[in-house]
Amino acid sequence: MSRGFEGSYQHSLDTKGRVVMPLEFRAGLADGCHVAPGLDRCIAVYPDDTFEEVRGRVTEAARRGTRQRNAARAFIGNSRRCKIDLQGRVAVPATLRELAGLDREVIVVGIDERIEIWDAIRWRELETVGLEDLATSPDLADLGII
Repeated sequence: MSRGFEGSYQHSLDTKGRVVMPLEFRAGLADGCHVAPGLDRCIAVYPDDTFEEVRGRVTEAARRGTRQRNAARAFIGNSRRCKIDLQGRVAVPATLRELAGLDREVIVVGIDERIEIWDAIRWRELETVGLEDLATSPDLADLGII
């Protein structure tokens, strides 16, 4: 994928735990994808090729110690391959929905190489903190945002 995922979109989980992927994201997931536990208790959605790279890094890190092995087990053991259906939906397994505290309203966020699925309330809290950090943190000036 030459261009990363970006933007945030509000959607709802259906009764089968499926969420619609924004139209802008679908081409990047057309060859298949993986859903996995994400940082800060969200769900990460990776294109297959990106997931293989991440899994390789996680597997390599698992050789460094117990914490890394435990994290690798949690990440790989809870990851699932998925496909976008004809309506543009991705099925999120119940175990991952529970881990991320997803109920009904979700925010689907493009974060460059991956997509994150957040509980809508949790996302708004984190977004508020992130926007405040962006506005006030001198450390972020090094990122070239300003």
